[in-house]
Amino acid sequence: MATTTTPVMTFNAVDNIRASASLAAGASDNANVDYSAVFEVQIHIKNTPGGTVAATRGLKIEIFKRTGSGPTTADSPFITYYLPSQTASTAESLDFYLSTGKYNIKVTNLDVANAITVAIGADTLTSLSTA
Repeated sequence: MATTTTPVMTFNAVDNIRASASLAAGASDNANVDYSAVFEVQIHIKNTPGGTVAATRGLKIEIFKRTGSGPTTADSPFITYYLPSQTASTAESLDFYLSTGKYNIKVTNLDVANAITVAIGADTLTSLSTA
């Protein structure tokens, strides 16, 4: 008899890392996350610019590895993404995957004149099932 191994996904609450909320002009926000007990995490970041978009627009997303028993956050990000925020009041999103580990997710509003709305969520591949 053949066996089949399938992934077991945990679909968490929407925006379980950072609830949808305003991020002030030029401001940053950090979230420390621990995925040391999962195989993979699928991160979803949603950015909605305000009704006005300045020339200094966009959302910068930086992912830092956290290591050691502390853990200690790395000095430099190992992944950096940008969402352009080109159209006022129009949502844009980004999805990326991280492996097992501990991370710091930092978002920075590059628009120094206007607030934006940012939400971050994650689903996890928690285990494998064999039947």
